[in-house]
Amino acid sequence: MHLQSSTVITLFTALLLSAQYVVNGFVQQPLIIAKLPTATKSSTSRFLLTEVDLSEAETARKLFFLWFFGGSGGGGIAVGQFPKMFGRFQSVQQLKGLGPTAGGEKIGLSPLCGYPEDLCLADVQKVLQNKMSVEKMVEKGPKDSFWAERGYLRFVAFEAANKGCNPLAVRAIFDALTTSTSTVEPDVAQELLDQFRNDVGSFKETVLLSKVKGYAAIGLLLFLLGIASAVSADSFAAGWFPEWPGRENWPIGIVDPGLWTIPDYWI
Repeated sequence: MHLQSSTVITLFTALLLSAQYVVNGFVQQPLIIAKLPTATKSSTSRFLLTEVDLSEAETARKLFFLWFFGGSGGGGIAVGQFPKMFGRFQSVQQLKGLGPTAGGEKIGLSPLCGYPEDLCLADVQKVLQNKMSVEKMVEKGPKDSFWAERGYLRFVAFEAANKGCNPLAVRAIFDALTTSTSTVEPDVAQELLDQFRNDVGSFKETVLLSKVKGYAAIGLLLFLLGIASAVSADSFAAGWFPEWPGRENWPIGIVDPGLWTIPDYWI
């Protein structure tokens, strides 16, 4: 089963918010390490001798574990979708020049849709003029997943119902029915197909919007992963080597003073 991009992002965001909610039980304000006059520990190195507030380090460590494990759970699910998305992109690119085509006038798809070539209007109309209902497509199509068994329209069923049509046109029309997945609700699919049949221009707009939503979902996902990574890394440093000078001039700190100096500041 392919997860939709919006579902992955929702799950990942929920994990991050849950982690932040728990963090509020440990610190007075979110993402702010409280300064408490408790025990301190001397941090010795060949560079300096300082007193480190252990309460700050303990709070930072709790913050690290919450964000690291919460973020890695959602991030693992999200990252697992990237190979599938890339594989789907490659399979679409391989449809260029493949299968029968009526030729003639092009519909003028936007390059942002990511298809290897524009579609012929006659090829699109041939798919849309298929009188078979979505319900029949689901009924006659292969039951290759849980969702197919539940009456959802899968791409394999849509493809089987449009044999003899241009493969790229079939793929593009199905893409307009959903966003970055191979499954769509039957009522939604039927409504959109009826709409496209009466107005091919709406198909062009819908498939472009579907692609833009997919790109936006990927961008937001990467942004959330970046936040989780940044908070985890900073909390890790504050919890185990808070006096390391490289924290103040990151990422230059990787080489000056260098990651190899971290053991000198470990507590």
